[in-house]
Amino acid sequence: MKKLMSTLAVLALLVGTSIAQDGPKEGHRNGKHGKHHSLLADIPDLTDDQKAQLKEIKQEGKAQIEGQRAELKAVRDKIAILKSSENPDMNAINGLIDKSAKLKAEMEKVKAASEVKARAVLTPQQRKVFDANQKERKEMRQKHLEERKMKSAE
Repeated sequence: MKKLMSTLAVLALLVGTSIAQDGPKEGHRNGKHGKHHSLLADIPDLTDDQKAQLKEIKQEGKAQIEGQRAELKAVRDKIAILKSSENPDMNAINGLIDKSAKLKAEMEKVKAASEVKARAVLTPQQRKVFDANQKERKEMRQKHLEERKMKSAE
């Protein structure tokens, strides 16, 4: 009974911490402060047809990733529980780590496919803006990762 209670306490602590970190995302975009906006917001001269196609591509990718994200969270939660148990089963932990890596790879494939589909809808000039936006987002993610590492090292 004590093992179960301590495991539940650890799980509650982990979940609470992850929820606290998921607060509103503020960031810089073209020198402006505010919530992140769509990558498509800056793309010039989008036709209604392009907007509709891009919206459909985004919704398809999002639907696929949402299911995978929920499954990935469940796997991470199981790993945390197993690692904090009295007698951790490394075979089970390693199997879940492999499953986590596979889910992450599948999510990356969906993202890449969506990006390729989106680029195919755009004109060459629009692709330049889209690619610049993608590069900027990647740089911002990298910056935030480095900031989080520095904070956790303190």
